[in-house]
Amino acid sequence: MAIPIRVPEFDTNEETIKIGHWLMESGQLVQAGDHLVELLIPGIVYVVSADSEGVLGGTLKKQDQHVNSGDVIAWLESADLSSLDHLSEDNS
Repeated sequence: MAIPIRVPEFDTNEETIKIGHWLMESGQLVQAGDHLVELLIPGIVYVVSADSEGVLGGTLKKQDQHVNSGDVIAWLESADLSSLDHLSEDNS
């Protein structure tokens, strides 16, 4: 199941919001709370974090691209991380 990652609702008074630096890459495992991307608002750097665990399925917006509050900028694919943890333990 794909979980959308959205730009939070900001009261920016018409200020522009831009994608800063992506902190994770597509295909990476993500835990709830992991920082995903920096959003740039004049005078502010806001970090968007994952609300749940999964795999970053893809990004829809690139660095320096303008976005609006509510825009979907990426998605998480839900994953059974317990089975992945088991595999990594077997390789230890």
